[in-house]
Amino acid sequence: MKRLRNWGGLGISLASVLMAACFTEAGGPDEDLDESEGALTRVIDVDFESYPAGRVASPWTVTSAGATTVSVASTADHGNVLLLHGGRVSPDYIIAALGLSSSSPEISARVDINPAGDASFIWSLHGAGSSIGKRRIRLQREPGANVLIAHTVPGGNTACGTLALDTWSTVTLNVHAQQLPHTFDVLINGARTSCTGLPTGLSPPFRSVNVMDASNQGWGGDVRFDNIAVTTP
Repeated sequence: MKRLRNWGGLGISLASVLMAACFTEAGGPDEDLDESEGALTRVIDVDFESYPAGRVASPWTVTSAGATTVSVASTADHGNVLLLHGGRVSPDYIIAALGLSSSSPEISARVDINPAGDASFIWSLHGAGSSIGKRRIRLQREPGANVLIAHTVPGGNTACGTLALDTWSTVTLNVHAQQLPHTFDVLINGARTSCTGLPTGLSPPFRSVNVMDASNQGWGGDVRFDNIAVTTP
């Protein structure tokens, strides 16, 4: 069942891809961004119900190669959703970016994710930073694993927790950039994970959320995304 509405309709060599696949202040309490919904400003709120079926277009920006696609598809349990269909052979890949604009030092990016049992994906928040790795936090599931991994600079790779397969889970990324060091937290279905208070170089202004299939051999499969919400206090 949908929880959010779409406000206004929102109207590679192995080495290079490994970089693409693995690029994640003392933070305030998670409830500041997760439980006080009435006080939040919605920067993005997309449930895809107003999107036509088929490949996504504006306001999304899509870069791809090979058999990988991103499209809007209908489901029995979530209405319209974003379907990432990843090709398995290198250099199949895709990056689908939804732009946003926020200079808030506190930001939360939430998404519902349903990965097929053999699928991999990258979900990321992008903003400012002194290097490519510091300008993003990536949450990813690698082929053959059921663990959600966060990657950023200087935090590196951290296993956050188990992400259920073939079912919907809500993943929330909270970034705290009010003071140094900047930190972030990852929640799965509202519960804290091992990714709590981790360091990141990511800073405002925040610019986009991205869905990605890396071109590494073996990456791919079907992953569904829904209820994309980016909020600030």
